[in-house]
Amino acid sequence: MERRRETLVGLVVVLGIAVGVVGTIWLQGGWGRDRVTLRAASLSAGQLVAGASVKFRGVAVGSVESVTVVPSGEAVMIEMSVRPDLAIPPEAAVLVAPESFFGDWQAEIITRGEYRAQPLLEYPEEGVLPGVALPDFSRLTATADQIAGRLTTISERFEIAFTEETAMNLKNMIDNLGVISDDLSTIVSQQATRFDELAVGVSESASELAAAAKAARTTIERVDGMLAGTDLETALGNARESLANLKTLTGDMNVGVADMRAAAQQASATMSRLEGLMARAETGEGLLGRLVGDAELAEEAVQAVDNLNSLIADIRENPRRYLNFSIF
Repeated sequence: MERRRETLVGLVVVLGIAVGVVGTIWLQGGWGRDRVTLRAASLSAGQLVAGASVKFRGVAVGSVESVTVVPSGEAVMIEMSVRPDLAIPPEAAVLVAPESFFGDWQAEIITRGEYRAQPLLEYPEEGVLPGVALPDFSRLTATADQIAGRLTTISERFEIAFTEETAMNLKNMIDNLGVISDDLSTIVSQQATRFDELAVGVSESASELAAAAKAARTTIERVDGMLAGTDLETALGNARESLANLKTLTGDMNVGVADMRAAAQQASATMSRLEGLMARAETGEGLLGRLVGDAELAEEAVQAVDNLNSLIADIRENPRRYLNFSIF
């Protein structure tokens, strides 16, 4: 009797366990319900395993059937089964991320515009959703540890570099920058004044150029008027006659220049002879030299000239005394 009772208790326990397992599977969309299979490709699956939850907008809609590496080894293929009544968005994608802090992972169906931190893997096979996997917490912790170490190093270097002397140098540099700023302001003011003066000069030059252009235009108009009121052929004839006269005058000037050149040559010869006479007179040669060198002879020559002048005067006064003409 007791043995039969134990057998009955065992059957009840086994039946309860079976009912619990079947109910759980049923509630999770297992046997007896249609399922839709989705496939997604990602560069990494993180800690995702078969049986993990598939969620859409935070609601569990299925489970992961398998996680395998494609034959080429360039991606991970994730197969999922979801409810048949689920409306998948046209731009759907799969985000593989931790579900909790206890190591559980999930595959979440998202739209392409919801996640832009990392690029989605576009797998060339048709019907495969693009996917991306977030780094797990261990990687984030290691990265945070590296960042903390680098921040510590930077802080130590900053403490070494930023001393009291550095602060004073920075203060002096800021003061110098203030002085330089004042000097630059003064220079800018001076240059602004010079630019104003230059602008005034440029304006005056422009006015003068405008006046010159106006005068040139007036002159051109006058020339045009003169050309319009004068016979061009007559003007050309007058110009030709003027050129001929100028050519004749040039020829006369050339002849005059030649005569002047000949006169200059004769004057040069005369001066040469005079210089020769003066040289001989200085040495006492010739009559002139004797007159210059002998005072008595010079006196006699002067007296002879006076007598000759007296004789000429007497002949002019009494010509009959010296000239007697008789016809018969």
